[in-house]
Formats: sequence, C-alpha cells, structure tokens
Amino acid sequence: MKDEGSFKQVVCFAIATFLVGMVPCAAESSQPLRFFVSLEGNDAWSGTLEHPSSHGADGPFRSLEAVRSAIRDLPQGQRRQQAIEICVLPGEYLLEKPFVLDARDSGTQTAPVIYRSWGDQDQDDQAVVISGGRKVEHWQTAELNGYAVVVADLTQLPGGYQPFEQMWVNGHRATQSRTPNQGYLQIPDVPLVEKNSAAEQRAKTYDFRFASTDAHYFDGVEDGVAVIFNKWLEYHMPLDRVDRENQKIVCAKQSGRALEVEDHYYLEGGRAMLDQPGEWYLDRQADKLYYYPLPDESEIVAMIPNLVTVLQLEGDADQEKWVEHLAFRGLTFSHTTWVLPRDKGPSGYSQADIQMDGAVRLLDTRNCSFEDCEITAIGNYALEIGPGCEQNRVLHCDIHDLGAGGFLIGPKIRPPSDKENPDRTDFPPVLENPLDACSHNEIADCRIYDGGRYYHCAVGIWIGQSPDNNVHHNEIYNFYYSGISSGWTWGYGRGLATGNRFEHNHIHHIGRWTNGDGAVLSDLGGIYTLGDQTGTVIRHNRFHDIWAGKYGGWAIYCDEGSRNILIENNLAYRCRHACFNQHYGKNNIVRNNIFAFADTSVVMMGKAQPHTGFILTNNILLSDGTPIYAGGYAYRVNTPGGFKADSNLVWSIAGEVLGAQDRCLSRLYEPNEPVTSWKKWRALGNDRNSVIADPGFTDPANGDFRLQDDSPALKTGFKPFPLNEAGPR
Repeated sequence: MKDEGSFKQVVCFAIATFLVGMVPCAAESSQPLRFFVSLEGNDAWSGTLEHPSSHGADGPFRSLEAVRSAIRDLPQGQRRQQAIEICVLPGEYLLEKPFVLDARDSGTQTAPVIYRSWGDQDQDDQAVVISGGRKVEHWQTAELNGYAVVVADLTQLPGGYQPFEQMWVNGHRATQSRTPNQGYLQIPDVPLVEKNSAAEQRAKTYDFRFASTDAHYFDGVEDGVAVIFNKWLEYHMPLDRVDRENQKIVCAKQSGRALEVEDHYYLEGGRAMLDQPGEWYLDRQADKLYYYPLPDESEIVAMIPNLVTVLQLEGDADQEKWVEHLAFRGLTFSHTTWVLPRDKGPSGYSQADIQMDGAVRLLDTRNCSFEDCEITAIGNYALEIGPGCEQNRVLHCDIHDLGAGGFLIGPKIRPPSDKENPDRTDFPPVLENPLDACSHNEIADCRIYDGGRYYHCAVGIWIGQSPDNNVHHNEIYNFYYSGISSGWTWGYGRGLATGNRFEHNHIHHIGRWTNGDGAVLSDLGGIYTLGDQTGTVIRHNRFHDIWAGKYGGWAIYCDEGSRNILIENNLAYRCRHACFNQHYGKNNIVRNNIFAFADTSVVMMGKAQPHTGFILTNNILLSDGTPIYAGGYAYRVNTPGGFKADSNLVWSIAGEVLGAQDRCLSRLYEPNEPVTSWKKWRALGNDRNSVIADPGFTDPANGDFRLQDDSPALKTGFKPFPLNEAGPR
C-alpha cells in the first residue's frame, strides 16, 4: 500500500501550485482567496467550488480540518499578500474534537484569514452551527413513573458519549428531571454544629434538614443531586440517603461553605423526579436516556453535548508564536459541556464559577475578532480570552442560553493581599510569567443573556487579572448572579484589573430574571469590583431590576479593596438593597449619577476604615421611603472614616427625607428600625451643601428619568447626561 500521508502531501502541493498560478496576488487584485466548506463537500476535493461540480469530481471541502490543511500548504508569500475567506455553507457541523488553530493559521493585518458563514443569516435554515454535540434521533416508546415517554439507548451512538447534565431537544434547552418543578425549597435547619459558633462558620456541610411540609418531595430521590444556593455560591451535592425519621438529607459530597437556614435548593437528576413534559432523565447505569415529550412534539431530535470547547485559538507566547489576524463572522457555536463528576471532586466552584474552560477559547492570541456571531445552547462559559491575549474584539454577537456565563477574560489568579492596609506594597508580582498578560480587549454591542442555567453563580462578563479592556454598549440580563465582575484581588494586594472601561452598558434583571425566577443568591451586583482598579471607569451605564436573596442586590458593588474607580453618569433604579454599595475600599469617586428606588437604602457602605472609602458628590438620590444611606455589618453613622457626601440632591417621594440607617444587611427597611434623621446626619458633617428638593423627573415610577429644564438638581452641580444610549447600537 502506498503511504497515505505522502499521497495527501502530493495532492495538497498540486492544489497549492494550481492556486498560485490561477489567483492573482493582492498587488494585482483585492479579491480574497476563497475556500468553501459544505455538508455536501468532500475533503478530497479542492475546496475552491461552492457546490459540487456536475460530474462530481470537485467541489467544497466537508470539514474545517481540510480547509485548515489546505491553507497551511499555501506558499507563505501568497498568504501574506492576499486575504483568505473560508466560506462555510449553512448546516450543523458536528465536531468529533475541538477545532484548533495555532500560529501557523494566522493571517496578517493586510491579509487576514476570515471564517464566515455563507448564506442568509436571517433565515433559520441558513445558520452555520459549529456543534460539539451528538445527535440522538432514534427513540422507542416506553413508560416511566406512569408517564408515556421515549427512550434512547446511548450505547448505540457512534463514538459513544460523554457524561452530561444538560441537553437540548428540537432546538430548545430541555429540563433535567427536578423537584419541585418550579421554584425552590428552603432549608429549615442544618444539624451540624452549635448555631452561631465559629465552628459553624468554618464547617463544610454534608447534611441538612427538610421541612415536614416538603416530605412528599423526597420519595425515591436518592439517585439525584441537591442543588443548593448558599450566599454567592451554589453546590451540586449528590444524595446519599434520606433520613425520614430525622427529616434529614445526607449527601455524598460536602458543601464548600457552611450551609445556612433559609438557603434555597432544589433536587434534580433523579428517576422518580421525571413527572412533567419537557423533562429528561439519564439512567447512568443502563446508558438509557428518557424524555417526556411536550404535547406538540411528534419528531424528537435531541442534542447531547460531547465537547467542552468547539473552537480554540492556541498560540505559544514563550516561543513568540501568537495566533493573529483571524476573523470569525456570522458563525454559531453550540452544544458544549462542563460536568462536575458525581463520584469525585468538589461539589461546586468558587465565586462566579470561573474554574472552567470556554466553549470558544483564545490563548496567546492577538488581533483576532468575532463579529455577528452567536454562542448559544452551551453548558459552560461562552468565550474565554485567556493568558497572553491582546487587542481582540467581540462585536455585535448574541450570547445566550448559557450553562454558565458569557465571557472569561484574563488570568484566573487570586494573589495575596491585606484587608486593612491600602499602603502595603510588599507583595510579589501577580503574574509569574509576564507573557501571560492579557489586556486591551474589546466587548461591544453584544447581547448576553439567559445565563447561569446550570452553574447558577456564573456572570455575564468576568475580568480577572486583566487591564485596559473596553466593555461598552452591551446588554446583559437574566443572570442569577452578577452582570459584570472586574478584578480578582480581595483587599489591598496587587491587582491587574486597572484601566478597564465599562461604558454605555444596559444591565438589568440581575439576580432575578424577567420571568420572576431567582432571588436565590446574595452579595451580587449589576457590576461588581474587587481590588485595585486604578484608572477604571464605570460611566453612562443603565442598571435596573437588580435583585438578590438574603442580602446584596446592588447595582454598583465595590467589594473588598476596590479603589481608585471613577463612577459617573450612571442611572440605577429598582434595586433590592441599594443602588450603590461599597464593602470597603479607598478613593472611589461617585459623582453625577442618578440613584433611585432601592428597598433598603439608596446608598450603602459595609465597612468603614480610617481612610476615605468613597466620595459621593453631585448625584441625585431618590427614595421611595427608605433611608438615603445605610450601614452594613461594620459601619455606623458615627464611624470615623467611611465616606464623604456633599452637593447631592436628595428627595423622597414618600415624604420626609430619611438620613442614615444604623444597620441593615439582610432585611428590608422597616419603620421601627433605628434611623438617624437628616438633621442629625448633617450635624455629623455630611451633605452640608446638598439640596432637599423634588428633582422633577418626567415619570420615575416607569423608568423615565428625564429632567425638566428648571430642575433644582442643576443647582448642586449635577450635569444631565443622555439616558437612552446604553445597550447595543
């Protein structure tokens, strides 16, 4: 037999030689060199025809791997002079492994390599879907729990399957069997250690009690998983047994932190839990997949995820080989997975669920772009811009139906810090390898929504140790945890999330979805910051409907050590606890914002330190009866340090303007809570030049915060700013 590899090299060389002779260089023509990929193609063909020839001897490629090989075989001189377009015809391309591009596949600034859809994107049947899934089409009728269902034998799938916890049927996310079918249960007691003890706070929990009124939910559920919401985290704890005598659930894994009374939870993945149309159950012992069809479903095509990543751009900065000048236009990436094994490992991840890879990953990648793409129906984060990435752009993309979150940007490093001394400098560099630096990336005009479908504490956009990124004109909504998270240094250690710009973003329905689901996680923000943010700007954003469970539904949340941030010209309203909250930090400027209607207070501060935490000036602070200011667990109105407030306009539509509430965290404002009067608040040196007056908004109850020309807010130095420019253009 002839050597197959040598034969392929000869064929590729012949194709390349033909193309060199037939296609003019960039100096002679601005036309790109085009290759075509089609489900009707053949990897033995040249890939230079859009459709198969009439005699069937030539046509498009069948796979992305084939076109990648053909481009690599082109002469370097031609590749540097002429742009290359890979035109992918409509269809669903099921990958057996991630499609990986490295430095060999790069373009140049004047001759980029462009992967694009080739068809009418406005037509549903014209989409180009790069899928990491396996299709399940062959079903048998069956009965489960007394319901008429269908069942598929997954041992018959070509290539087998990987464990999965998420699935899509006929293009829509299906629900893994769960109880209750809607809403959540709450933990009435955690029988572990003495309540309110230090040991309780440190303890990791294996078991918890269930309410006697919930006992009917626990019949035959031992093969399921308890999904428990605890402060800002969630855990997936496989059940070990149900102790009915003591009304206790015993789990096979422990929680990462101590569970607490009133934590929300639900059960999923158990055989007995399948009881309504649209649910599925995987029998992991028998490799059988059960699905309870919806009433109008006659033909059932399920897609189970098989790959974690479908596209990976992977350079090698240590060898000075970056992936550069690649563009992706109009493509859809779908059907990826990320699984917490039930039999080993942790029950959950740290804050924001960042310990996972993206469905699309960039590593050591520069000057690449994604435009008009869609990332949907995935089990993990959508797009990861990791170490060594600079000057990449993601524009006008639709990112939704996410098992976790939208973007991961920068190294996932949590460096040492000091929570009390902002002047301490004796910390090691954040990055051991300077080539891991990630900066100057842009996310603009994207819609990022319906996230945290499985990993609930994931966020819309997460930026770790990464400076000088530009996040603007995006719409982010329907996440159970925060919309944007910036920084990954708790306290006053070194941090690299500096110089980031968050402007003109529309962030809403965070913590609780538009359909009312949620309010199960706490300590969250429309935008959330940590550590040194010198040069970071939060400007011209619109926040509303920011909710939370026990505490911490804040529009703008400066958490531990946030410092040197400029926060101006933002509109925030309808928040669960406050429009602006700072846990502790230093030298943040909060000016010329409109903060209105929060259920605890308009502004909060969690912890005062000897230095000035933030300066609040020239803002409009509008209450509907709750205090203008409130203190958290370690702040009182007479605490030295804290924050400075002056030259603001304050008003309450409920009557008397209330000053500062001495304490509040988990509870709404109640009239019998201790409240300091506005007069006493001023006597302490606060808001001495502020004005108490109706700002004259057009219709604030319905979200119209336009000011009248004679608004008294103008006398405080407030400068009106556009209110309708947030979100995609």
